[in-house]
Amino acid sequence: MKKTIINTITYLGVMLALSGAFLSLSQAQESGPEAVPSLYASQDLKQNQAPKIYTIYNISMDETARTSSLASQAALRKAQRLGLNKLFRKIIREEDYGKLPDLSDGQVTELVNGFEVANEKTSRVRYIADFTVHFSREKIYNFLSVLGMPFAETLSNPARLLTVVEIDGAVMLWESSNSWRTAWRDYDTINNLVPIEIIDSSKIHRMTVSPWQAQRGDPAMINRLAAEVRGRDLYVMSAKVSYDVLTGNRVLDLTVFKEGLATPAYVTQVSVAEEGPETLDKLYQEAIDRATYWLDNQWKEKVMIHFGEASQLTVRIDFSSPEDWFAIKRKLDGISLIRKVILQKFSTTGALARMEHSGDVEQIILTLEQENMALTPVASPARRTPSVPDTVADMKSLTMSSQGTEVDLPARLDYSWVLTLKK
Repeated sequence: MKKTIINTITYLGVMLALSGAFLSLSQAQESGPEAVPSLYASQDLKQNQAPKIYTIYNISMDETARTSSLASQAALRKAQRLGLNKLFRKIIREEDYGKLPDLSDGQVTELVNGFEVANEKTSRVRYIADFTVHFSREKIYNFLSVLGMPFAETLSNPARLLTVVEIDGAVMLWESSNSWRTAWRDYDTINNLVPIEIIDSSKIHRMTVSPWQAQRGDPAMINRLAAEVRGRDLYVMSAKVSYDVLTGNRVLDLTVFKEGLATPAYVTQVSVAEEGPETLDKLYQEAIDRATYWLDNQWKEKVMIHFGEASQLTVRIDFSSPEDWFAIKRKLDGISLIRKVILQKFSTTGALARMEHSGDVEQIILTLEQENMALTPVASPARRTPSVPDTVADMKSLTMSSQGTEVDLPARLDYSWVLTLKK
């Protein structure tokens, strides 16, 4: 009986969240259009695609019904549901995915903020198109908060990859015939938390790394290459393709080496039935799916937000020009982990602020790094009084608060963190 009551309460909470009855996190989030999904037509969606947490790109649909109109409606419903499934796969833990409640088409639509359609083709009974679906951050947050599911909403900087493969005894790294490298270049990670960049085959890179060094993940080689490409996260994707005579399958053994680790970071094996020329493509696809999913999960654990974890920091923000200040402000406004920034004192070269945030300090530091900002602790919290702005105009031009109102300026203020813009 008790379990039934709890489940009923949880269900009602989810329904309230979907209907928009929960309060938004901040005034800024309430101002956006959230009511009915909007349609934005585009001829080529890929031209303007940029990774976004709550946007799922490249959902290809092909539906048939009594009329093309009915087919298009079915395609939209399925695209929204498929997009939501992909979003949840991206931001929540694998073990939590199976705990999600079943949602009706209407409830799925409630979580959608808008969609785009491209490459439409219609006949009397058929509809083909590619969809991009934008979800409401506020409603997704409310939905997951009712369920108590932690989630990640911070994109990583690109991971730098070195791709080496052995096929029929030949080890290939920089060669144009490296089909493993081509498969990685063609792979679409627009919906992933961790974008990827393939290290180019420049002359200096060829001189730094040999195919055999890359294949065995030589630590000294990885560190040298990381220094050259200035990549904080550098991985070697070492693949070996073979043929299993007992099963008749093609097999790919994948070993992932990471900068700073003496042993492999990830190992997996993929097996695909031999089906002609397309077999290798399928083998690569499955191996890359697993590797990118692993990369996402590694990052996800670092930036996972747990409900109930919230805190605040008192921060000194250093900048050397109005342009730097507005760049910092714009970046802070776009970070979901940061709930509110309230300025308490200003000058033309710095500010003191109280930063309210979700997650822990390590997550905030990591998130700010992705936006090219550095948050560093002060050895011992300082007491100082920054210069008062030169004019009232200076004050107003620098004011930033989620409420858009001015605050009282204390004569003295403690701070223990310093925020700067990396250049």
